[in-house]
Amino acid sequence: MLSPDNQNLTEVEDRITASLPADGTSFALAFSGGGDSLALLQQLRNHAGLKAVLHVDHGLRDGSDAEAQYAAALAKSLGYDLVVLTWEPNGPTSGLQEKARQARYGLMGDYCRAHDIPALLTAHHADDQAETVLMRVKRGSGWRGAAGIWPTRYAPVWPELAGVTLYRPALDLSRDDLRAPLSDLDPINDPSNRDRTFARVRARQELADHPTLAQDMLELSDAMRRGVREGIARIQMELKGYHLTHEGQFSVPKLISAPALALIAPIIGGQSGPTQRLRIAEKLEPLASGDTVPIGAGCIGQWDGEILTLSRDPVAISGRRDRRVMPTAVPIQITPQLTVWDGRFMVSGSAGQLHPERRGQHVGFRVLYGRGVRVRNLVQDRLDAALTGM
Repeated sequence: MLSPDNQNLTEVEDRITASLPADGTSFALAFSGGGDSLALLQQLRNHAGLKAVLHVDHGLRDGSDAEAQYAAALAKSLGYDLVVLTWEPNGPTSGLQEKARQARYGLMGDYCRAHDIPALLTAHHADDQAETVLMRVKRGSGWRGAAGIWPTRYAPVWPELAGVTLYRPALDLSRDDLRAPLSDLDPINDPSNRDRTFARVRARQELADHPTLAQDMLELSDAMRRGVREGIARIQMELKGYHLTHEGQFSVPKLISAPALALIAPIIGGQSGPTQRLRIAEKLEPLASGDTVPIGAGCIGQWDGEILTLSRDPVAISGRRDRRVMPTAVPIQITPQLTVWDGRFMVSGSAGQLHPERRGQHVGFRVLYGRGVRVRNLVQDRLDAALTGM
């Protein structure tokens, strides 16, 4: 909910601190140098958990390198050496904003994994939440979309943030309350924040023109999030007794509902999600008849009358007959740097190769010539997070 205007700085700091990762957890801060991230860094200065302050230079407009230098000076004034990560866009410019977002999280995810930092903080606040919900309602994204931004989410951008949990500790604070401690610091002003070609800027103006609308959007978000949590609780009951192999094959002793399938199919398939429920519902009848069914999102399913098995679609190795869909599970060289393979595993080691293998209706893997190889099952990580509402 929006904070009252007269909330004192100590209370703001306490609310931010209460929403941080658990004590002893290292985290990084996404830092644009704008007013929100600058205020959050000021609140977090000298916090033992803050190990890196990360800035992404997208290079999308003239002067971005100068902004990065100024952001570095701001961070330095608060006692931190800024890490500047640079993206070099290439290819078609369509959907550039979404590509930039994925690249931003990809660069920060790579840094966090390389430096053993399991959490990333952003400075999203309640005004951002109201804007997000309004935009999603306008484009008809459904009640799940109307739930808006979540304060804590495991790797919400997949696989760019694999292994990293995203925290938004200022999400229940207003922009004004978050920025109250800025004092004489002068943040970067992004000119795109005034460009009405962007849906977010238009939503921000609409909220400014209708003062009660922001509170309506926040109350809608709260209600929809309660509904999502209740749905997850029902799915938890459905999946009691599930088994997951070290190669990511999932089984449960019952046929499960379309909402449960929609939640976990992308996880088993190594894709982002959740999958559209209407399409998933169409799979239930052929599943019940015993067919091997492509569920979608890289996942296939089979029901033998006693056990439902969900696996990574072997098309990931072979591709489709017409070659329109090429294989995604490809061999990789194993190096000391953490690598996400097939959206399902984190791999590292001194040397070696990892090869996908088709084992009936399942994609497994085999390590060749490996030394010191570690393969972490991200399917388990994502299942744990999904079934606890993270």
